Amino acid sequence: MQLAHERTFSWTDFREVARNMAGRPHLDWMQAMIAGEIPPPPLGSAFEFTFETAEPGRVTFSVPAQAWAANPAGVLHGGFIATLLDTVLTLCVQTLLPPDRLATTTDLHVRYVRPATPNGQRLRAEANAVHVGSTLGTAEGKVFDAAGKLIAHGTTALAIIPMPGAR
Repeated sequence: MQLAHERTFSWTDFREVARNMAGRPHLDWMQAMIAGEIPPPPLGSAFEFTFETAEPGRVTFSVPAQAWAANPAGVLHGGFIATLLDTVLTLCVQTLLPPDRLATTTDLHVRYVRPATPNGQRLRAEANAVHVGSTLGTAEGKVFDAAGKLIAHGTTALAIIPMPGAR
Protein backbone atom coordinates (compact mmCIF):
# COMPACT_ATOMS: atom_id res chain seq x y z
CA MET A 1 0.00 0.00 0.00
CA GLN A 2 1.37 3.37 -0.98
CA LEU A 3 0.76 6.47 1.10
CA ALA A 4 -1.15 9.10 -0.82
CA HIS A 5 -0.23 11.92 1.56
CA GLU A 6 2.52 12.72 3.98
CA ARG A 7 2.61 15.08 6.94
CA THR A 8 5.66 16.14 8.92
CA PHE A 9 6.14 18.53 11.80
CA SER A 10 8.78 19.56 14.26
CA TRP A 11 8.42 20.32 17.93
CA THR A 12 10.30 21.60 20.93
CA ASP A 13 11.10 19.13 23.68
CA PHE A 14 8.48 19.39 26.42
CA ARG A 15 11.20 19.88 29.04
CA GLU A 16 12.41 23.04 27.29
CA VAL A 17 8.84 24.34 27.07
CA ALA A 18 8.42 23.61 30.80
CA ARG A 19 11.65 25.47 31.64
CA ASN A 20 10.34 28.53 29.78
CA MET A 21 7.13 28.40 31.82
CA ALA A 22 8.62 27.60 35.24
CA GLY A 23 7.94 30.10 37.99
CA ARG A 24 6.10 32.53 35.71
CA PRO A 25 2.49 33.53 36.26
CA HIS A 26 0.35 31.41 33.92
CA LEU A 27 -1.02 34.41 32.06
CA ASP A 28 2.53 35.67 31.52
CA TRP A 29 3.80 32.50 29.82
CA MET A 30 0.56 32.20 27.83
CA GLN A 31 1.00 35.75 26.52
CA ALA A 32 4.65 34.93 25.72
CA MET A 33 3.53 31.82 23.82
CA ILE A 34 0.98 33.86 21.85
CA ALA A 35 3.74 36.36 21.01
CA GLY A 36 6.00 33.54 19.81
CA GLU A 37 8.55 34.05 22.58
CA ILE A 38 7.93 30.54 23.99
CA PRO A 39 7.41 27.56 21.69
CA PRO A 40 4.21 25.54 21.98
CA PRO A 41 4.27 22.11 23.62
CA PRO A 42 4.73 19.08 21.33
CA LEU A 43 1.02 18.25 21.11
CA GLY A 44 0.21 21.83 20.09
CA SER A 45 2.78 21.57 17.30
CA ALA A 46 1.49 18.18 16.17
CA PHE A 47 -2.12 19.38 16.02
CA GLU A 48 -1.13 22.84 14.69
CA PHE A 49 -3.00 24.64 17.46
CA THR A 50 -2.67 28.42 17.40
CA PHE A 51 -2.97 30.08 20.80
CA GLU A 52 -5.08 33.16 19.96
CA THR A 53 -5.97 34.88 23.24
CA ALA A 54 -5.49 34.48 26.98
CA GLU A 55 -7.04 36.67 29.62
CA PRO A 56 -8.15 35.94 33.18
CA GLY A 57 -10.65 33.09 32.97
CA ARG A 58 -10.86 33.00 29.15
CA VAL A 59 -8.77 31.36 26.40
CA THR A 60 -9.19 30.94 22.63
CA PHE A 61 -7.35 28.72 20.16
CA SER A 62 -7.73 28.02 16.47
CA VAL A 63 -6.69 25.07 14.32
CA PRO A 64 -6.92 24.22 10.61
CA ALA A 65 -9.47 21.50 9.81
CA GLN A 66 -7.24 19.20 7.78
CA ALA A 67 -7.69 15.77 6.20
CA TRP A 68 -5.03 14.07 8.35
CA ALA A 69 -7.42 14.40 11.33
CA ALA A 70 -10.44 12.97 9.44
CA ASN A 71 -12.03 9.62 10.09
CA PRO A 72 -13.27 7.26 7.33
CA ALA A 73 -16.64 9.08 7.32
CA GLY A 74 -14.84 12.16 5.97
CA VAL A 75 -15.24 14.38 9.04
CA LEU A 76 -12.77 15.38 11.74
CA HIS A 77 -12.34 12.71 14.36
CA GLY A 78 -14.22 13.43 17.58
CA GLY A 79 -11.04 12.91 19.58
CA PHE A 80 -9.40 15.77 17.69
CA ILE A 81 -12.27 18.09 18.66
CA ALA A 82 -12.18 16.76 22.25
CA THR A 83 -8.44 17.44 22.48
CA LEU A 84 -8.98 21.00 21.28
CA LEU A 85 -11.71 21.53 23.88
CA ASP A 86 -9.70 19.89 26.66
CA THR A 87 -6.82 22.25 25.93
CA VAL A 88 -8.78 25.50 26.06
CA LEU A 89 -10.90 24.35 29.01
CA THR A 90 -7.83 23.50 31.07
CA LEU A 91 -5.90 26.65 30.20
CA CYS A 92 -8.79 29.03 30.95
CA VAL A 93 -8.86 27.71 34.52
CA GLN A 94 -5.07 27.81 34.72
CA THR A 95 -5.12 31.56 33.93
CA LEU A 96 -6.62 32.06 37.39
CA LEU A 97 -4.14 29.91 39.32
CA PRO A 98 -0.93 30.93 41.09
CA PRO A 99 2.31 29.84 39.35
CA ASP A 100 2.86 26.95 41.77
CA ARG A 101 -0.48 25.27 40.94
CA LEU A 102 -1.85 23.67 37.80
CA ALA A 103 -5.13 22.26 36.54
CA THR A 104 -5.49 18.70 35.29
CA THR A 105 -8.62 17.17 33.77
CA THR A 106 -10.69 14.83 35.93
CA ASP A 107 -13.57 14.61 33.51
CA LEU A 108 -14.54 15.99 30.14
CA HIS A 109 -18.01 16.04 28.58
CA VAL A 110 -18.24 16.86 24.88
CA ARG A 111 -21.45 17.25 22.90
CA TYR A 112 -21.02 17.20 19.14
CA VAL A 113 -23.76 19.11 17.33
CA ARG A 114 -22.51 18.99 13.73
CA PRO A 115 -19.56 17.49 11.91
CA ALA A 116 -16.44 19.47 11.13
CA THR A 117 -15.24 18.88 7.61
CA PRO A 118 -11.54 18.75 6.68
CA ASN A 119 -11.78 21.79 4.40
CA GLY A 120 -8.59 23.53 5.56
CA GLN A 121 -10.52 26.38 7.16
CA ARG A 122 -9.87 27.26 10.78
CA LEU A 123 -11.91 25.99 13.70
CA ARG A 124 -12.04 28.32 16.71
CA ALA A 125 -12.30 27.08 20.29
CA GLU A 126 -13.12 29.29 23.23
CA ALA A 127 -13.47 28.52 26.91
CA ASN A 128 -14.47 30.33 30.06
CA ALA A 129 -13.77 29.38 33.66
CA VAL A 130 -16.96 28.85 35.65
CA HIS A 131 -15.48 28.08 39.09
CA VAL A 132 -11.92 28.02 40.39
CA GLY A 133 -11.47 26.88 43.96
CA SER A 134 -8.47 25.61 45.88
CA THR A 135 -8.90 21.97 44.78
CA LEU A 136 -11.35 21.99 41.85
CA GLY A 137 -12.00 24.12 38.81
CA THR A 138 -14.76 23.93 36.21
CA ALA A 139 -15.08 25.44 32.75
CA GLU A 140 -17.28 25.45 29.68
CA GLY A 141 -16.24 25.84 26.08
CA LYS A 142 -17.33 25.78 22.44
CA VAL A 143 -15.82 24.96 19.06
CA PHE A 144 -16.99 26.86 15.96
CA ASP A 145 -16.32 26.37 12.28
CA ALA A 146 -15.05 29.18 10.03
CA ALA A 147 -18.63 30.31 9.35
CA GLY A 148 -19.28 30.66 13.09
CA LYS A 149 -21.50 27.56 13.34
CA LEU A 150 -21.28 25.57 16.55
CA ILE A 151 -19.47 22.25 16.07
CA ALA A 152 -19.29 21.07 19.69
CA HIS A 153 -19.56 22.32 23.24
CA GLY A 154 -18.29 20.86 26.45
CA THR A 155 -17.63 21.13 30.13
CA THR A 156 -14.86 19.92 32.37
CA ALA A 157 -13.87 19.47 35.98
CA LEU A 158 -10.20 19.91 36.81
CA ALA A 159 -8.19 18.98 39.87
CA ILE A 160 -6.07 21.86 41.14
CA ILE A 161 -2.72 20.36 42.11
CA PRO A 162 0.80 21.53 42.99
CA MET A 163 3.02 22.19 39.99
CA PRO A 164 5.57 19.37 39.78
CA GLY A 165 8.88 20.66 41.11
CA ALA A 166 7.26 23.76 42.67
CA ARG A 167 8.25 24.76 46.18
